[in-house]
Amino acid sequence: MKKYFQFSVISIVFTYLLIFIGGLVRVSGAGMGCPDWPKCFDRWIPPTNLEQLPDYIDPEKFNLVLAWVEYLNRLFGALVGLIILVTCVYGLLYFKNHKRVTFSITLALFITFVEGWLGSKLVDTVLDPVTITLHLLLALIIIGLIIYSSIQSYYIIEGNFEKDSVYPEHIKYIILGIMVCVVVEIIIGTEIRGGLDISRKENPLIEGVILLKMLGPFKYIHTILGVILLGLVFYLRKIIQNIKLFPSDYMIYAVNFMLIIICIQIVLGESLVFFDVKPLVQLFHMWFSSLLLGLSIVQYTFWKISNSV
Repeated sequence: MKKYFQFSVISIVFTYLLIFIGGLVRVSGAGMGCPDWPKCFDRWIPPTNLEQLPDYIDPEKFNLVLAWVEYLNRLFGALVGLIILVTCVYGLLYFKNHKRVTFSITLALFITFVEGWLGSKLVDTVLDPVTITLHLLLALIIIGLIIYSSIQSYYIIEGNFEKDSVYPEHIKYIILGIMVCVVVEIIIGTEIRGGLDISRKENPLIEGVILLKMLGPFKYIHTILGVILLGLVFYLRKIIQNIKLFPSDYMIYAVNFMLIIICIQIVLGESLVFFDVKPLVQLFHMWFSSLLLGLSIVQYTFWKISNSV
């Protein structure tokens, strides 16, 4: 059983790394570094010079760095898919009578295959913004399912996990509210990013800060939701601090870590508004959002376990 838990943790870590690499591909403009799929310039290993390009490929489309960034992203994606497959096999072997574990990890594996197929469609649609958003959302669903399955398996292994915690019913709605806010923030942020890409192509000489201000109300909604999110987490922390609830150290760590990340997110977000838009800042801003969603799922699972004990 512990073997499954270990592999589920590895799956979580590697999936988050893949989300980070995917963000790196986007901010670096490497999404079309390989203009075909699954090959790259009609080769299983990308070209290292112009002489290796097929005759029908326009040499101007070839960028060595971008091609290899995208190619390594695909290789790492295949590795993550393999790790999730092994994790699923262990889950079915050791937890076949525990549906919360097996159903979650099996669904995660299925969506992983869908995610791979959708990756090919990104190339076919030349990075369609809607497809990009869906691609990211599916990755977040995968990570959420693995986190849920992993914590449930840990509860089965340890037995007394969250046994003494007594969380009030309304905490569930606060956590779900946080979860919804984070998802909406990610969607809006992705659309803002897509709008910036289009604006840059149409106005290459205008600074990123000015382009961001041209996007209209989206950026204001994004900021307002960020403040609401901060308020919800502060409120959750205030409730969790009540010693009479016997909150577990895990829940306390999850809430405090979330609060720290939100504060960092606000700083990163406002720096994008008031200073020049830096790709590296955008990358971490997006990745930290995925961490926030993962933490909200962790909190919800803790609450669910404490109420089932």
